[in-house]
Amino acid sequence: MLTKAIVIKKQNTSEYDQWVTCYTEEFGKLKTVAKSILKPSSIQALHLDIFNLVEFELINGRGMPIITGAQVINSFPGVKSSFAKTAVAYFFAEAVDKMIFENDKDEELWYFLASFLEELDRDIANSVRLLRQGQSRLLNILGYFPEVNSCKSCNGGIDTETFGAFNHAWGGIICKRCFLDGQGGILINQDDFSLLKLNFNNGVRDYRRSVLDGMFEYVSGAKFYSLELLNVIRY
Repeated sequence: MLTKAIVIKKQNTSEYDQWVTCYTEEFGKLKTVAKSILKPSSIQALHLDIFNLVEFELINGRGMPIITGAQVINSFPGVKSSFAKTAVAYFFAEAVDKMIFENDKDEELWYFLASFLEELDRDIANSVRLLRQGQSRLLNILGYFPEVNSCKSCNGGIDTETFGAFNHAWGGIICKRCFLDGQGGILINQDDFSLLKLNFNNGVRDYRRSVLDGMFEYVSGAKFYSLELLNVIRY
């Protein structure tokens, strides 16, 4: 079967072979084998570089499909030439690897990943804004974006004066009063509240830890190493 794919992870599995985890257009997330890719004479090595948009054929193998005839469509050189952009792309690769089940096709997710990498590749301004916009879009696609217009505890309205904390158990924002009454949650600041309201004009000039980062780690139950990298880069 011929399919397009975005390479999100590679692991050495033998002297010459690699496991290649991809998000494919036809099958969703797949873990595949690239035979002899580590040999100096391998033609597929450059085509199957991390983050590449590629096209390849899959044939049956023992336990997992084998990639043959890989051809790169877009290597996104603008992403790979920037430490900051690479860190942003790495975040979304981690998200797919840690949050998406294998063989679960999602056309909206495929379009998001392909279009986001293209947008990141072209960006010449501030990639933090794209990171935050992409995080919000991905949480929405996966069904995890929180309710922010009313308190999930008392149903009262939420605005810049009444927001209090993000409560994972409730799946949204709770007001100051409910937080102080003991409902619990992660206190958020004005920049975090703006991001959850999809206002990306504030809090996106420089990278700093945000409630959006926390949501991905909470939902996946795993640490995101790309967030540490972003914090070190400090655009």
